[in-house]
Amino acid sequence: MDYLIIIAVTADVLFAAMACGTSGIRIPWYSSLCISAVSSGFLLLTAAGKNVLFDDLPEMHLRFIGFCALMLIGLMEIFGDRISHAIERTASPLLAPLRTGAAVFLDHTRADKDHSKVLSPTEAIVLAVPISIDALLGGFGICAKGAALLPVLAFALVWNDLAVWFGRWFGTKLPIPSEHARSIVCGTALMAIGCSLLL
Repeated sequence: MDYLIIIAVTADVLFAAMACGTSGIRIPWYSSLCISAVSSGFLLLTAAGKNVLFDDLPEMHLRFIGFCALMLIGLMEIFGDRISHAIERTASPLLAPLRTGAAVFLDHTRADKDHSKVLSPTEAIVLAVPISIDALLGGFGICAKGAALLPVLAFALVWNDLAVWFGRWFGTKLPIPSEHARSIVCGTALMAIGCSLLL
C-alpha cells in the first residue's frame, strides 16, 4: 500500500515533467535530483512525523488519519486549479510566495523564470514545492515505521527521478492531458487508495 501511495502522489511530478518536455525545457540530472529530493523529503517528513506524534495510537486510528489525509489530497487535486486561481487573485505582499507557487502549479513551465529552456536547481525547487504538496499530506497514509521507512524513502527517490525522466521524454512525444482531466484522475485515485486503508 505504501508504494501505491508513492506512485499516486508522484503523478504531479510526472505531469510537470511532461509539460517541460512539451515546451522544450531541459531538466538536467542535478535538477531532477532536486525535484526528487523535495518530493521524497516531504513524504518522509510527514510519514516519520506521524510515527513520532501518534506513536501510541492503535493501527486503525493511524489508518484513519491516512484516510483523511488522502481524501483531502484527492479533493485538493480535483479543485486545485480553482484554489490556485483564487490564490493568484490575492494582493497581499505576505502571500507573494503562495502566488508564485499557485502560478507554477497552474502552468509548470513558469518555473523556468529566466526562459533559458534549462531548469536550474533553484527553478527545480520552485517547481517541486507546489507539485509535492500531495506528497507532504500523502506521508500520513504511509504505514511503515522506523527502519522500514528506509526502503520506502529509497523507492520514493528512485520513482520520483524516473517520473521526471520519463515525464519529460513523454512530453516530447505525446500531447499532455488537460489540467482538469489529470486532476480528476489523480484525485480519484488518491481517494480510492485512502478508502482502501480502512478495509
